[in-house]
Amino acid sequence: MERRMSRWKQTIQEHVPLAFVFLCTMILFGRVLLTGEALYGGDFALYFYPLKEFIRDHLLNQGTIPLWNPYLFSGTPLIGNIQASLFYPLGFLFYLMPSDQAYGYTVMMHCLLSSVFMYSFMRASSVSKGGSLLSAFVFTFNGYFMGHLYAGHLTFIQSYIWIPLVFHLLFRFVQSKAFEYTLSAGVILGVQILGGFPQIVFYTMLGAGFSVMLYGLISEGACRFRSAFRLGAGVALTVGIGFCIAAVQVLPTWEFAQLSTRAGGVSYAMATYESLHPKELLAFLIPEIFGNPVDQTYWRSGEFWHFWESCGYAGILPLMLLFIKTEARSFRSLRICFWALLLLSLFLALGRFNFFYPLIYQLPGFKSFRIPAQILFLYIFAVAVLSGMGLDRILQKEWSWHRMFLPVALAVGLVLATLTFFVHYYPYDFFLFLFSKFADQPVSGANLAGLSQKVSLSVDRAFLLLLAGGFLLLACRYGKLKARFMSLLALGILFLDLFLFGSQFVRPYDPFVVSDEKEAVSRIMPRTPSQGRVVTSGSFFRANDGLRFGFPSVLGYDPLILKRYAEFIAASQNWPYDEHLVNLEHLRDPDAKLLKHLNLRWQVHGKTLRRMESDLPYAYLVNHAVTKPQEMILSLMGTEDHDPRRTVVLESGGGGKMQPKTAEAGLRSCTVLSFAPDTLSLKASVQAPGYLVLSEVFYPGWIATVDDKKVDVLAGNYLFRVIPVDEGEHVIRFRFISWSFRIGIGISCLTFLIALFLITRKRRSAEKDGRG
Repeated sequence: MERRMSRWKQTIQEHVPLAFVFLCTMILFGRVLLTGEALYGGDFALYFYPLKEFIRDHLLNQGTIPLWNPYLFSGTPLIGNIQASLFYPLGFLFYLMPSDQAYGYTVMMHCLLSSVFMYSFMRASSVSKGGSLLSAFVFTFNGYFMGHLYAGHLTFIQSYIWIPLVFHLLFRFVQSKAFEYTLSAGVILGVQILGGFPQIVFYTMLGAGFSVMLYGLISEGACRFRSAFRLGAGVALTVGIGFCIAAVQVLPTWEFAQLSTRAGGVSYAMATYESLHPKELLAFLIPEIFGNPVDQTYWRSGEFWHFWESCGYAGILPLMLLFIKTEARSFRSLRICFWALLLLSLFLALGRFNFFYPLIYQLPGFKSFRIPAQILFLYIFAVAVLSGMGLDRILQKEWSWHRMFLPVALAVGLVLATLTFFVHYYPYDFFLFLFSKFADQPVSGANLAGLSQKVSLSVDRAFLLLLAGGFLLLACRYGKLKARFMSLLALGILFLDLFLFGSQFVRPYDPFVVSDEKEAVSRIMPRTPSQGRVVTSGSFFRANDGLRFGFPSVLGYDPLILKRYAEFIAASQNWPYDEHLVNLEHLRDPDAKLLKHLNLRWQVHGKTLRRMESDLPYAYLVNHAVTKPQEMILSLMGTEDHDPRRTVVLESGGGGKMQPKTAEAGLRSCTVLSFAPDTLSLKASVQAPGYLVLSEVFYPGWIATVDDKKVDVLAGNYLFRVIPVDEGEHVIRFRFISWSFRIGIGISCLTFLIALFLITRKRRSAEKDGRG
């Protein structure tokens, strides 16, 4: 008991410096914490808020999580949407309180955990408390993280914080050669996957694998082949366990991805969309040189979201600490490893501006993602590690200047001094040069009135911070300042630097006040697809407002869209098929013939509600079926000769028993008995055998019964559910069962229990050996 109390006391003393980070977090989020106001996040309001509220309401009302989302894209598998982060352990707040409040508290919780994890990783790497604290602060409050917070990228935040733990456990595996650390790393990787941002996971695995192999080979030296094999096996085991832990989400997402617009990967143009331009490296020193989307002063690109995808600002002082040299052998391998990681992340972030990227694009995984600049989080992580190690060496008085420090510092100082001079004394020439050399397009959309002051202050601040950092290092180097006092000043300067820049991204607001007009329109809209679907246009409704207000919409916004649905919509509008479609916000021709299959009944344009006429009901019976190859179906359906009320087009080789052709078929009546996201019940009176065509999207997992007898669910008219029915009165039930989800639950639970058992047994064995 006494030993355990002593261990707890030691742990508390060890983490006392984190009180500084806790205080900074409370200052940064103080207004949100004290007033209970919602925290602003662009994509959170547009995308995650409706999603989380839908899940929460369904869970509270039905007692289960929804597997199907009937309100967007005329129906889409929610269980296959990894960004819903249904099973992320730290997403529990979204089930306990309204989602707008849960976002702010979740972000605060993740900021604190991010600091704890980074601090623990650095302390485990033998870095002093001061150096570890600086690393934790850089990793948590850098411009890249804060920009994504403002953008409302909930899944980025949920996935980002686990990076230090993955690296920590894998580095322990290298040092100890004990495979139980790979088990723990795999569990953490699984949690990161459940966080819902696959690209972060991919880059984490890439960076961790690269770093572990490099660190292990440098550290061990001899027996390179055997070491490489063991290290590779450890990384592979970690990845395998991670995906097995997250199988409950991975398998449904993989199933959906194979049927989505992302199937087979994306084109090179899409894979290099939002690459880091070399010119944007200037913002790594002067973060607001290109303006800021918060006050609409961002000017370098017409796409304002490019700001947070390319904002690699980690502070001025941490960049200076990168050049602290040490002779300590224990740190040499780590420095080489993280310098390599830093350079690798910048190299890959360049994307289409990288001469070698066409070759990189051919490597496994790179075809699956866009926005190469998103790997900058590994650059931030490397800067946090190296700058913390630099401050540690200063505190240990075991340091010297790297030979590159003086020329780099002088060059940067000269650039900042020149910019400071011209922005104050020749502002016209300064901005003319800046706009002509750095803008992607003519500067017109930005808030030019506030831009001059924004850029001037940013240049001045960067120059003053460079002078302050240089003064601290020189004073400490020549004995004019004690190392511990210098570290306190360094932390203070860093806090001031990152706080002044990052605090503007923490904006409490009330985004969910619904105008009277919108509320009135949403009240009279249909609530189920059987009552008719809705198409919206103009700025009155946003793409995912169907989910937010509970009306079935043919539109939506999501990175994963069913490929057949995208092709169906494109064919209806005579658009060329866009394989990179993520945002379906409007339709050019809502009255198109093909759209009548979607039971489209209402159009909202601005505040005007129009009822649309259609001769195709929600459910109807046809007496004839033809089979055609998939690529011919849409063109056939678009012809004047095709009458969908008489003939359904099935797919060649689609399976199912063909009904005999009858002279006449039809429904005397068809009534929807009950509707829920995952179930649908109808009562139909059929006067002759035929095919019941339902205006619902076909997807694997939907099963149907007619009078409690299972029947095949066919894909008809390219996109829709079709079942054969006989003459008579029938009760028809549809139910969505995701077998990938059920199999995934078993794999996840089994993997977690095995990993927990092995880790616990190993720990108990180690404790017994220690007592012995």
